[in-house]
Amino acid sequence: MKAWFIILLVSCGLDVHVMKIPPKDSGVTDSSDLTIDTDTSVTDTSAPENIIEGVGGYVNYYLRQVACPACVGENQELLVEFKTKFHEPTNDYHTSWIPEVGTCTNQLLITVPSVNLLDVGPQVFVDGPMHSFVATQAGVGEHYAYLYETQYDRNGNHMVSLMNYPETFNFQSIEGFDYIEPWNMFYVDPSYAFDAAILRNGMTFTWSPYGSSGVFMVTIAAYNSTGTQLLGYAACTSPDQGFMTFPGNYLTGFPPYSLAVIHLARHQVTMIPYVPLNSYIESHMEWEVVGTGYLE
Repeated sequence: MKAWFIILLVSCGLDVHVMKIPPKDSGVTDSSDLTIDTDTSVTDTSAPENIIEGVGGYVNYYLRQVACPACVGENQELLVEFKTKFHEPTNDYHTSWIPEVGTCTNQLLITVPSVNLLDVGPQVFVDGPMHSFVATQAGVGEHYAYLYETQYDRNGNHMVSLMNYPETFNFQSIEGFDYIEPWNMFYVDPSYAFDAAILRNGMTFTWSPYGSSGVFMVTIAAYNSTGTQLLGYAACTSPDQGFMTFPGNYLTGFPPYSLAVIHLARHQVTMIPYVPLNSYIESHMEWEVVGTGYLE
């Protein structure tokens, strides 16, 4: 498997720093077993049926909202993108990098399965309840679409059509958040950002709505007080239950008043059987918001 470490979770380069401008007056469906269990004790003389096993495709529908883009070197507040990858079946998962629910890590490692890509056509068509879009080929077996936030149909059933196969498959999109607290993580002006106190001895985050079958994940990246050096990061997961307490033992190693970039994300992973590829499509719905604070 190919792998790399997350260095800066909201930037594409290593030379981007978080920035604070002083004021003038001063966020899985279980996919562990993908093989159909056949009863070998009975002799079956009928024609063999297609066996659905392994992962043969990946679709990722991702929305990210950054409260203060200038604070983290981003040039836009909202990003909505749709990505696919189709390949020969593998026993590896595209989302295996998400920590097990109820665990934390300070060594978050994103892994990508090594696969043999399949050509499913130059375009992938996606039809939602209100909006439709086309993902164009970025390489053999890979497709990409950039969307506006207004095109994202929340909690909606989407039908996916591949040009080289007559059969379709469906995935269900997710929704975001009405609120996440502490609310001052989401100040948009760099002069007032990094105001939220993230307690080093343990920090509780709350959000709504909640109750999906997905996973909620909080990742905190710590920087020195000037924002020029990444000190480290830690990530924790919980059920989508509306609250999570981030353990203090993952934060106390950072100095007080370190700047923090906080990622809060909902992940929903579902395995969808797709007969033409004799395998499952791994559907990964991802909704992330990015805020700022300091470690206290």
